[in-house]
Amino acid sequence: MIILAELRVTRTKDGVLLSGQLPQEIFQSQTLELFPLRDGAYLLTVKGFVVHPHSAREQKAAAAKSLSEKEKALVRKLLSIRFESRIPAEVGKALSKEEKETLEALLKNEAVQIFHGGKYEKTGVLNVSEAAFAAVREPAAAPSQALVPQLPQNSIAHLEKTGWMVLENDSEARNFGNAFSDKVKSGEVRGQRAFDRKYYFVTKGFFESHEKEVLIRLGKSDKTPEEIAEEAGIPSEGCRAILVHLLEEGEVLEKRKGKFSKA
Repeated sequence: MIILAELRVTRTKDGVLLSGQLPQEIFQSQTLELFPLRDGAYLLTVKGFVVHPHSAREQKAAAAKSLSEKEKALVRKLLSIRFESRIPAEVGKALSKEEKETLEALLKNEAVQIFHGGKYEKTGVLNVSEAAFAAVREPAAAPSQALVPQLPQNSIAHLEKTGWMVLENDSEARNFGNAFSDKVKSGEVRGQRAFDRKYYFVTKGFFESHEKEVLIRLGKSDKTPEEIAEEAGIPSEGCRAILVHLLEEGEVLEKRKGKFSKA
């Protein structure tokens, strides 16, 4: 048996002192770590020489988050495949040579793992780690610092900017009519009171731009203003304003509260 070093142990008030011939690397280190191997046997190392289990997990997570663009592209490709269809042998058939090499790298750093268990005991199935999934997930759009504060829906500025506005009561509607009587009389702006007692105003341009599209959506099935707005890509209250005027013209019907159909 070869003994590299024999150390003497001196007990002190705070612990023990080791003395003897130590390897230069250990001698110069300010902190050492001691690991039990078995009864009577221990491993003395420079701190950090042995990676702790939790550190290994952190390193793997960090590796997954720092994926290359090629690796991210392959992770997205795997995610586009249904989980039960991600059998390694089958997925391999759809990958190019370069993609297979990329997959090997992902498996090595455990950004992607092969799970064996249940019905996948024999075939295995490719599983994307949470860290890799987070790495390719689209980040939420950060609010722009240059955004103009939202205009109140009952303001003239809102009408001019969006083509519609909603006034809460008779007084607001009367004041608008008196102040902009020329626009109302010319038909450039039109207003209509709805069952919710609010007044919905639209400009001629806004109404004519979306009138046919709203009617086409209603031709397929009965819908709420929110459903039509989502399909047509317009604000729900703006869509409601159009529906209020189409309702007055007899083009649409409100079969029940909030549900419209084509007349």
